[in-house]
Amino acid sequence: MSGYAVLTGQWKYSIDVVVNVSDAQTFELIRSSLNATDLPAQIDNQTEISDISTTTVCSSTDSGFQCRCEEQFAWPYSTCVTYGACERTWSTICKCINAIPPGNQSCQPIPALLTQVEYDVEVELNVTDVATVDYLRSLLKNNSFSFALGPIVNVTNIDINTVCYLNGSNSQCKCEDQYVWSSTDCATNGACDEITNDTCSCINSIPSNGQYCQPKTVVYTYLISVELNISDVGLINPLRTILSNISYPISINHMLISDVNISTVCSPRSSGYQCRCEDQYRWSCDHCFMYGSCDNITSNTCGCINAIPADGQHFCSPSSSGYKCRCEDQYGWSCDQCFIYGSCDITSNTCGCINAIPADGKHCQPLTETVFKIEMSMRLDMVYTSELSDTSSTVYKDLKSKIDKVIVEQFKGIPGYRGGFVTVFSKGSIITKFVVQTTQVDFDQILVENQNFRKAINSGIAPVIGAVSAFYQSSTSISIPELTYTGASLSLKCEPPESFSVGLISSSRWTFNGREIKHGGRFNIITTNSMSMLEVKDVIPGDSGPYSCTLSKNDLEFQQKGFVTESKIKEAPVVRLKSEFHVKCLTGKIQPLKCCVQRPYKIKWFQGKDPLSSVPITDEDTNCIKHDYKLESCRGSGEDQVIFTCRVENPSSYEMKSTMTIFKENFRCNDAQYGTGRVGDRSSNECDKGQVGKRLAECQETGEWKLVVDTCIVIAINQLLTESQTLVVEGVTTFVGNLSKAVQKERQDIENSTATISAIVDILNTVANVSTTVDETIMQNILETVDVIIGEESRESWVILNANETSNSSSTLLGSLESLSSDLDGEFSVRTPRILLNRTTFDDTFMADLNSSIVLNITKNSMSNVFITTILLSTLNIVMPTRNSTFNVSPFNTTSNETASDNAINAAVLLVKINAKVQNVFLSYDKLNSSLTMNPQCVFWNFTLFDNIGAWDDEGCKFVSDINNIVTCSCNHLTSFSILMATDIPPSLREALDIITYVGVGISLASLVICLVIEGYVWKAITRNSTAFMRHVSIVNTALSLLIADICFIIGASIANNPLENPGGDYELPLGPCSTATFFMHFFYLALFFWMLVSGLLLFYRTVMVFSYMSKSIMLAFGFCLGYGCPLIIAVITVAVTAPGNGYIRKSEACWLNWFETKALLAMVIPALTIVFINILIVIVVLYKMLKRGVGDAGQSDEKHTLVVITRCLVILTPLFGLTWGLGVGTMVSSTNKAIHIAFAFFNSLQGFFILLFGVLLDSKTRSLLGRKSPRTSTGSNSTRSTGAGNSSLSGSNFIGRLLGRRYVYHVSQATNPNSSGATESFSNI
Repeated sequence: MSGYAVLTGQWKYSIDVVVNVSDAQTFELIRSSLNATDLPAQIDNQTEISDISTTTVCSSTDSGFQCRCEEQFAWPYSTCVTYGACERTWSTICKCINAIPPGNQSCQPIPALLTQVEYDVEVELNVTDVATVDYLRSLLKNNSFSFALGPIVNVTNIDINTVCYLNGSNSQCKCEDQYVWSSTDCATNGACDEITNDTCSCINSIPSNGQYCQPKTVVYTYLISVELNISDVGLINPLRTILSNISYPISINHMLISDVNISTVCSPRSSGYQCRCEDQYRWSCDHCFMYGSCDNITSNTCGCINAIPADGQHFCSPSSSGYKCRCEDQYGWSCDQCFIYGSCDITSNTCGCINAIPADGKHCQPLTETVFKIEMSMRLDMVYTSELSDTSSTVYKDLKSKIDKVIVEQFKGIPGYRGGFVTVFSKGSIITKFVVQTTQVDFDQILVENQNFRKAINSGIAPVIGAVSAFYQSSTSISIPELTYTGASLSLKCEPPESFSVGLISSSRWTFNGREIKHGGRFNIITTNSMSMLEVKDVIPGDSGPYSCTLSKNDLEFQQKGFVTESKIKEAPVVRLKSEFHVKCLTGKIQPLKCCVQRPYKIKWFQGKDPLSSVPITDEDTNCIKHDYKLESCRGSGEDQVIFTCRVENPSSYEMKSTMTIFKENFRCNDAQYGTGRVGDRSSNECDKGQVGKRLAECQETGEWKLVVDTCIVIAINQLLTESQTLVVEGVTTFVGNLSKAVQKERQDIENSTATISAIVDILNTVANVSTTVDETIMQNILETVDVIIGEESRESWVILNANETSNSSSTLLGSLESLSSDLDGEFSVRTPRILLNRTTFDDTFMADLNSSIVLNITKNSMSNVFITTILLSTLNIVMPTRNSTFNVSPFNTTSNETASDNAINAAVLLVKINAKVQNVFLSYDKLNSSLTMNPQCVFWNFTLFDNIGAWDDEGCKFVSDINNIVTCSCNHLTSFSILMATDIPPSLREALDIITYVGVGISLASLVICLVIEGYVWKAITRNSTAFMRHVSIVNTALSLLIADICFIIGASIANNPLENPGGDYELPLGPCSTATFFMHFFYLALFFWMLVSGLLLFYRTVMVFSYMSKSIMLAFGFCLGYGCPLIIAVITVAVTAPGNGYIRKSEACWLNWFETKALLAMVIPALTIVFINILIVIVVLYKMLKRGVGDAGQSDEKHTLVVITRCLVILTPLFGLTWGLGVGTMVSSTNKAIHIAFAFFNSLQGFFILLFGVLLDSKTRSLLGRKSPRTSTGSNSTRSTGAGNSSLSGSNFIGRLLGRRYVYHVSQATNPNSSGATESFSNI
């Protein structure tokens, strides 16, 4: 209860009434009754009720209580923080809290909570036009500014105070009217006008301290008390007269004395002293009562006291002033200060605000003594009746009165006792709750009094069942550190305040978000004497929130709460650098040292205790610095180690060391990522931005760095992994929601991080183990998480995980989904891009077409109302290894942990769960790769195989059919199913194909070199006409392109590191070298095809347009534009489109164009297959022309057969036109056909040899030139080409004649142009 007093003697009281009701209807009835009451209501002649308002409504919830404010009322910010707001906090208030606050606290009027505060805001404007300043000045002068920036912020005034501008080479800053520069600014910066009263209006520079002009008039008011000791009382009256006749104010050195008065006159008396106040002054009430009043006390004040005050206040106080002084919460002004200076409000003889600054230097004092309200409870062996819930009933009043008397009688003897009373009766026999109020608490003494109280109740009222319990909810908060960094330990301390003794406690209980914290794992609870400490290890942002601690001793409990805000847990600095690396010693060599940390932290390099100079790295979107370390000397033969420290400036406790090993021997390994090293050396590399962990590689004999440790994990997922260690059932829903959001946000980094994917699998496994009931919301978030990590983008990460002998992530993931599917509740379906879940019921039989890829059919099983759950994972073939029950997992198997490479998962994976036993299950799968037809196996994932590593097993499942790319299986049990089939290349062919490829490519490379040498040797003699010239240009460039492309292919293969050949290694391809090799491979392979197109078009031109003529220069220009121009354009466009998104090359295994992310490989496949198709059409046209014109003389019967002609033509043209590359289509369409695989490998690996054979060696003229048997040619300016066809070059008609096998061809010769440098052109007349 609080009261408000005025000097007229009238008092106003604000009375808080707590109403306990058991149901909402009763409360609404009370509310409507109050609203219907006419106010003011007269109680008696002196008392009336002016207003009644409902402020607070508290109700029970599943986790405790909620107290909600009515309209126009709210909780203050401190209460919202202490007990936790159940709605958002706005403008430092909230409408609802999660507890019933002690001390009968209730909601407060909103206007009283939103106290108005004024702020002066300085804004600096940079303008280049002086007219803008004048316009702004006039605008502010002519308008009244009072507008709202928001619901609680108003702008009341805007002024310009300072204008700075350039005056020649210097700046001048002038003040506007009513503003001046201080004397310090005038002296420091130089005044450019007259200094008046130690101020000026203009200075000659812009102040470096950011200061602006200040208002001219700043008045400080001081109240000075002067004590005069005089022996002659007669001097007092003249002094009064002098002071009253002075004209005020008086100016002394820029100070104005506004008034001088005598306030107190003390004089000796026979019994001591009397101090009497002058007019308008009074002694305060405490002085009047302390020293005794020598006149009448009026309004708790007096004009005379019988002593000189010992507190040093030797004078009376004035009754008013021009200021207001307001006290903070829990503090107030004493009664004398309230009446002397006038109160702004009065409560119980105190006030929270006075209208002056006290002249005696007094300040606000604590309002009252601290009273502890101990909540007691006991159970009476009596029959509960409804009358005990009615506070107006006689039964209630009688029982309450009896118990209240016992409370007072039994507890009045404890120190500081202030009262006690019953608060409520409730069911359970009769549960009686009562409160004992005291200023001191001693649990040991209360325990004794409770026992005595129990005996008194037993003997006088009713038997007490059990013990009397006591509970105290502390108003003080748990001790919380100001700031804790993630990864560190958070220490929370729970202990009673002063005057509250709990003694030696027996136990303590901590909760977080209403859930009990168990000792162990990340939580360490230490309980000693009367205190309990909670240590939270490896802190994460999720550890912020409400905590509570309960200290117990027998049946007595002390509870304390606290709220760890988000601002008290800060993301720790993550320092990223190379923790160890090796350097080949070279005197004077500069070795850069790089260190990075996330913003806004700052870092610095140290060597020992000495700081090193460093510069920020500005070309990266990171917060990094670099120090260039110079190697001074390379003497001696041993190695040296230099240790550097990269330290965060604040907090300085975060640092990382980098150890540089300097060696003198030759290095074996060298790359940009891990630097140089000898065999066995280990070097590290920092993780990517936003990740923690390390990458460690070891130098191998092969000269390559092998990744041996990779723990780089996305920070957000790592924090969730930490949080999952203490996951409980109640927190699963919120946790999986946060997991799904984090995975979606960081999905690009997650897909490429094996450690992060493995962590997510571990998190899901924990969720599966903790969960007891899984609803649709939980499963939706889980499947959205799984969907991210089983996509095509994660393929390479799963290859590495499955190749790790100690990792079993894929099996764990599938096992977690199976476990979760067993705990599903209700019927629902969930769909993500890669996953389809359906949970339903069926009777007897069940059939479902799952996403048109799998049909599940369960035939008659004599069941009813059976729940069935199906989860279709369309891309889990990317995740799961293909090892089966026959896989060799012995230590002697050096391949990998992944698979028997002869198999492939050729269908989606279907997980089926049912709450009954079934016998007849049929599954029909659509093949993922229809070209796989060998050895289909119907399998399920058996988690128990190979010591719980897991593998595909066919026990209980059998293959039924493979028709139209649909494989049907029959099983007698349910679990996770799929089908295994043989891979693209038959296993029996792999070794043979490898031999064919190695031998063929070697022969081709040698053949191409020989081809180019021969062409260079016979070039002048063999390219005398344009057709022959262009044909040999095509051959040379075809051979050159193929030679360079094969060399680039070999270089690219040496750069790449195949995971299947090197399990556990670093499979990430070096971007720069691999991109370069890929570009040149792409360009020269395209050039090969385009030059083969040039050869085809040349034959088409000479076959179809027999008598047409085209000069060498035109042919050459056309050939080079087509042969190199088109490939260059395609290759450059491919780089430009795909490289910015890191999608130009594959991520691992081979340096070649990317397929999975950007389909860049189509830039090779489409042009190549198009050219092969065009050349096939040209060959068909040539064959048609030859067959139409006939095949020659009747005497040549062995060559007249059409089949012979076609065969000869195809044998010669196929390798020259690249037609054998068309077999690649066959390997894709029929991937298990042995003949196609062998033919493709044979012909394409030997293409260089065939170019040498058919393009060079079978040319008769080339052979004659090589054998020095060049045919005779006539000379002279008018000479013509011989009509003999035997020695003519394989061009034009001779080429076709060669294809037909004819020895004689008739020519129409054209005389040589005397001005021409070449021989005559010959045309065939076939």
